[in-house]
Amino acid sequence: MAGFVHALSSRKEALERVAASLGFPWKIESEFLPLQNSLGKLLAEDIRTQEATPVFSRSLRDGYAVRSADVIGASSSSPVFLDVRFDVPMGVLPLQEGLPYTAAGIYTGGVLPKGYDAVIMLEDTDRNASLLEVRRSLQESENVLLQGEEYAPGDVVLKEGTRIDYRTVGLLATLGIVSVPCKVLRIGILSTGDEIVSPETAPLAPGAVRDANGWMLQALLREYGFSVSYFGIVRDDESSLRHAVEKGLEQCQVLLLSGGSSVSSRDLCSDLFASFPLPGLIVRGLNMSPGKPTLIAGDIKREKLLVGLPGHPHSCTVVALAVLLPLLDALAGVSNRARRTLFLSLGDDIVGRTGVEEFFPIFLKDGLVYPIASKSGFVGSFSSAEGLVRLPENRETARRGEVVEIWLP
Repeated sequence: MAGFVHALSSRKEALERVAASLGFPWKIESEFLPLQNSLGKLLAEDIRTQEATPVFSRSLRDGYAVRSADVIGASSSSPVFLDVRFDVPMGVLPLQEGLPYTAAGIYTGGVLPKGYDAVIMLEDTDRNASLLEVRRSLQESENVLLQGEEYAPGDVVLKEGTRIDYRTVGLLATLGIVSVPCKVLRIGILSTGDEIVSPETAPLAPGAVRDANGWMLQALLREYGFSVSYFGIVRDDESSLRHAVEKGLEQCQVLLLSGGSSVSSRDLCSDLFASFPLPGLIVRGLNMSPGKPTLIAGDIKREKLLVGLPGHPHSCTVVALAVLLPLLDALAGVSNRARRTLFLSLGDDIVGRTGVEEFFPIFLKDGLVYPIASKSGFVGSFSSAEGLVRLPENRETARRGEVVEIWLP
């Protein structure tokens, strides 16, 4: 049988072996994208500041700019009185400087005038014409963000491989970066199997299955910033499959095949992967459930990666999350995978088995973890899932109230 799994690798061991065998990370093409088109993409180089951040010392509160030395000991019972000389307009560099025992009205974000080193909040003062009563003492730089306090010119603020998201796009805009150097890892997707038909097919012929995996993989990978091409459906025929794979690899650095990796005389992916140049077929089956028939191969000379994912949509999704994304991160040199790992209590039992790493889709309610009924052939188990429970090889059934490991996207 072409796809028969003779030896299983642990998921962690397999990821490490593939990365070592193929010399990850690889050099990836890059291009500059407009900031608005860069969300989800991977930075192709370190981003350094060209100027101090902030570029000027500014107030963090509405109030008055003062000299901290002038308000030492100020309190409600023993206030200090200052002369308000001017107000600082927003967006304007004040030309006047602070003098001893004076103050300047200032708003949050306003430029701190020279001569002043702190800001007294409005609620700690009382003003009558130009006379300001200060009822609180201040430390130097209190309620002030100093010039260059966050970043100095030349500081690395984002490292190569960082994924651009809502947390980083604002920083790039603040730094004046509107053209972003992004990695372009090109990934192709092939759906395999005589039973697979396109989603618009209706009515379904007996035994036919609409292609879910091709669409799921496209959506997942695009969400994580990868450039994806969908090459359609290829039949269980050795010549057709080899031609489709070679054609796909001409256009992409990574090629994914869903289906064609389980035990069947028609499953040809295993033999095809094994025929590739060194290192060829690296992983032939994983000790995880679902996901046992996963195949991973590569051609180090051409820097090509091939991954065969299970055909069942549920299994394919688990392998995509637990194996494919970490593999692509290692290839691309990504350092900030956003997946969060938590340890929470179960609200219901999860029936597992020892000796294999298992993953179950879950949802969260009132701080507890609940499993979603699922089997490898299910198509809707992830439609309401908020994450995965991971049961390691040495853990069997997890009971209600027990703490389990949760993976959140």
